Amino acid sequence: MSEAVRKVQQGDVEWKTLPGGWRFKFLGVGAKFITAIGVAEPGGGETWHKHGPEFEETYYVLKGKGKLCWIEHGEEHTVEFQEGDCLYLDFGVENMFVNTGKEELWMLFSISNVAVMRVE
Repeated sequence: MSEAVRKVQQGDVEWKTLPGGWRFKFLGVGAKFITAIGVAEPGGGETWHKHGPEFEETYYVLKGKGKLCWIEHGEEHTVEFQEGDCLYLDFGVENMFVNTGKEELWMLFSISNVAVMRVE
């Protein structure tokens, strides 16, 4: 296969886990983005975090439902989501999400400009 095209089989990539129980696999890793798949058990998700101001994120909900919280202009906001929804997070938004359902939550996500993933 050429350098210009890369193929990854999801089963060949190891799971990683973040605080809150969010398990994910990086499936497509480019110079300026990643595409990954993630899963959270009921009550699990990703704890409060933010990426640098050069990052934007997109989540597509494959299965399940949840709640996304974010901070904007010093105020906390919340939106509920479910299978088939797509969530866009603007550059550098502090956020967290939780699986509010009774089954696993599965999402496909992409993050731009991934030289440094998280700002703690």
